[in-house]
Amino acid sequence: MKSFPKDKEHRYTSLSQLHQWTHQQFLRRAQTKPDRRCRVVIAPAQDGPFLHGMAEGYARGFVEPILVGNERQIHRVVDESQVPLTSDWEIIHEPEPISAVIRAASLIKEGEADVLMRGRILVYDLFKVLFHPEHGLRDRRQYWSQVGILQIPNFPRLLIISDCGLNVTPDLHQKVRIIENAISLAAALGISKPKVALLAAVEAVYLKMPVLVEESILAHFSERGGFKGVVVDGPLSLDLAISPEAAEKKKMTGEVAGKADILIVNNIYVGNSLYKSLVTLGRAESASVAVGGDLPVVLPSRSESPQNVLHSLALAAGLWAKREAGNEKD
Repeated sequence: MKSFPKDKEHRYTSLSQLHQWTHQQFLRRAQTKPDRRCRVVIAPAQDGPFLHGMAEGYARGFVEPILVGNERQIHRVVDESQVPLTSDWEIIHEPEPISAVIRAASLIKEGEADVLMRGRILVYDLFKVLFHPEHGLRDRRQYWSQVGILQIPNFPRLLIISDCGLNVTPDLHQKVRIIENAISLAAALGISKPKVALLAAVEAVYLKMPVLVEESILAHFSERGGFKGVVVDGPLSLDLAISPEAAEKKKMTGEVAGKADILIVNNIYVGNSLYKSLVTLGRAESASVAVGGDLPVVLPSRSESPQNVLHSLALAAGLWAKREAGNEKD
């Protein structure tokens, strides 16, 4: 397989480097606050691969697991999947999935947990609770979106993609918030002036294709200073966004073409298909979180490997530790 040219400017080339970043955030937090793990509550917790990822995070010293769900089923999954559960893991019995998420959210609000992780429940049902005015965690002024970070074989840098799992068909104003959330995540990771590509089928602007018009408006909005500390361009096809060779062949110039750090998709259908294609067919490793709230929500796919669950946990725990440390600059 042909490799992309090396990217000397980009800071992160692998998800293992994010684990190092997480360790650094914990060290910074420990300078001003008592040293402890990130308390991650998963609901409903009866899922083998998710618990294996949690166990690896516990073994590496940055996760304190709290399991909410059907206790009998949790123990059955632990036994069948051979999860190395220890006496340090707290288990809270809530037999119904929705009730388990409500209990997990209450632990966050009461300060008994730091980060929430999706368990064995549909995304729709999860966020129906988390967006509920009484039981949920979202402030009405916030706009949450999913962000994925992928390590793709033979690709020279980590690739950030949004929104692949939360917002179905965002409008123009919502896309602004999705872009801002992705930029904030990149900034937290220390990626200065990230390059954002607005993905579409073609790079030309045809008035009969509304997505192309919207993306050209967003690119112009960026040119006029609408987004801070970032370069946004679009519409761009996938090859033009990430391949310098394709950009050169099509004579596409600009700071983003062939060098994108962040890909913004038009809707969940495109985003979810692209994300899962890269993971399943492209053998990419991934981390997935929902951002835009006070703290990230770990948002793995139901078919996720324990390794990718671990990456998501490391990212969320690092964001929590950074916030606790006072958002010091890298």
